[in-house]
Amino acid sequence: MENLFTAILNAAKSTHTAAAAINTINHSTTIAIVHAAERAGRDVIIQPSTGTVTAYGVQGMLDMINAARKGASVRVSLHLDHCRDEALAKSCVDAGWDSVMVDYSALPYEENVEKTRAMVEYAHARNVTVEGEIGVIAGVEDDIQSEYSTLATFEDTMRFVSETGIDAVAPAIGTAHGVYKTAPKLNFDLVERFGGESIPLVVHGGTGLTADVFLRLIRLGAAKINISTALKKIYLGSSRELLKDEKAAPVEFDAAVRKACEDEMYRYIALFGGVEKTL
Repeated sequence: MENLFTAILNAAKSTHTAAAAINTINHSTTIAIVHAAERAGRDVIIQPSTGTVTAYGVQGMLDMINAARKGASVRVSLHLDHCRDEALAKSCVDAGWDSVMVDYSALPYEENVEKTRAMVEYAHARNVTVEGEIGVIAGVEDDIQSEYSTLATFEDTMRFVSETGIDAVAPAIGTAHGVYKTAPKLNFDLVERFGGESIPLVVHGGTGLTADVFLRLIRLGAAKINISTALKKIYLGSSRELLKDEKAAPVEFDAAVRKACEDEMYRYIALFGGVEKTL
C-alpha cells in the first residue's frame, strides 16, 4: 500500500502544485488546518515539531490527528518535523506515523548520510517514509538553531538522495526558519534543476515569502512547502486580541481563535494548491 505522505507529494508533483505542510500547535490548530484544507479541497500535511510531540506524547499526537482527520474530505498526513532525536523518530515510526524528518544537517556530510540512511532503513521496513536535509537552513526550529545558512548544491543534493534513499529532500536554498529580517536570496536554479527529478523537493522556512516567490518555487518543482511561524503568529495574535474582552467565554474564545487560524492557513493551502493566486 502506498504511503500517505508519499502519495500526497507525488500527487502534488504530478499536478505542478505543492502540498502545504503545517506545524500544528495543539488540538485547535489541528482542527483549523483540517478545516482549511477541506475548504480549499486540497490534501495537507500536519507536522508537529519535536517540542510539540514531547508535550503531547507520540501516541497522544497520533490520536489527536486521527480524530481530526477521521471523515475528512481530503487526505491528511502526519509527519514529524526536524528531528535529531533518533529514539523519538523511531517511536513515531513504531506508532504508525506516516513519515518523519530526521535532520542531521549540522553534522559532517558523512555522518549526516550514515544517520539518515539508518533511519530510512528502519522506517521503510515499517512502510514509513523519511525526509532528509542537506545544507544548513538558518533560523530557529525548537532546539535546532543556526545563525547562518550553508547552501546546498545540486550535485550535493543528488548525491545525498542517492546515498541515503530518502523519500523527500530539503536542500538549503536560502530560506530560513522564523521571521525574515531582509528579503532572502534564493537558489532558484537548484530548485529548477532538481524539479525534474522523481524525489519531491521540500522548501522549509515558508513564512514571509511572497505569493510570487511561492508560485515561482512551485512552478520550478517544489512539491512540499513548510509553514510554521505564520500559524504561531496568528494563534498568539488573535488570542491576545480576544483576551481584551473580559467577558469572553472559553468555548467562544477557542472557536474564534480556531477560525482565525483556519482563515490564515487556507490562504497558504489554497495558494500552494492552485486554488488562489495571491495570499
